[in-house]
Amino acid sequence: MHMQEEGVRGECGGGCGVSDRAVLRQLLVLFLVFSAICVVAGASRMRPAAWQLHTFGDVLRIREALSMFVFAPAIGVLFWLLTRCVGQGRPHLAAQVLMVLAIYFVACGMGLHDPVNRMETVYRGAGGLSPEVRETLAYLDDRLGHWIFWAGFVLGTWVLGVQQTLAPLQQRMAWPWRIGFGAISAVLLWVMLTNLWDEYPKTRVDLCVIAAAAAVPLASHLLVGRRAGVLRLPVLCVIYPAYFGSIAGTLLCWLLRYGKV
Repeated sequence: MHMQEEGVRGECGGGCGVSDRAVLRQLLVLFLVFSAICVVAGASRMRPAAWQLHTFGDVLRIREALSMFVFAPAIGVLFWLLTRCVGQGRPHLAAQVLMVLAIYFVACGMGLHDPVNRMETVYRGAGGLSPEVRETLAYLDDRLGHWIFWAGFVLGTWVLGVQQTLAPLQQRMAWPWRIGFGAISAVLLWVMLTNLWDEYPKTRVDLCVIAAAAAVPLASHLLVGRRAGVLRLPVLCVIYPAYFGSIAGTLLCWLLRYGKV
């Protein structure tokens, strides 16, 4: 009976009472801010406004500065706050350590990608890159930076998803909460799709990474949190549609566009 959801008191790992409503309200606000940052960062990457193309320093533009000094730190702070919220104020030490590593990897990956990608673009157009330097920049950008970022993405997903299965809500979410988290998942799904489906076949491996990111929370859900049901696991209500939907949507788009995946 979810009519009791508003006033029920849950238990966090350390035994302190936290109401479902307090957890849901904080989670919803954090995910709203997170999705807004993802939308703005995605727009800045794919269709930057004219003012973002002004010089920031040397070859860097405001666009790259925003990614490194605004979006990356904001994502890191939100990851940490989400960890605290899902752990109901007292997350397990292992979850805190792993999330710090995830934040580092995401920030390091973004910090590598943006300046190196800009250097590649500027100096390649000017004809000022030797084959050796071009290969090094490609390695730092497309391989090292790319995979460090994905490592943080996967690890952060694992921490939040598994922690959620270990600290479910006491009652199933009422309809307003379901709609709210569903809308956030839809926004994240759109951001992921627009970053995946136009990069065929380069992003095929990225789909495998997304599947791996979702697989561990799903396994934990089936093994540990099955009795709770997905409506007591709001983080998974965001992860499942966004991650699995991005895989299915991208494959369908490629099939319609190219006749193959």
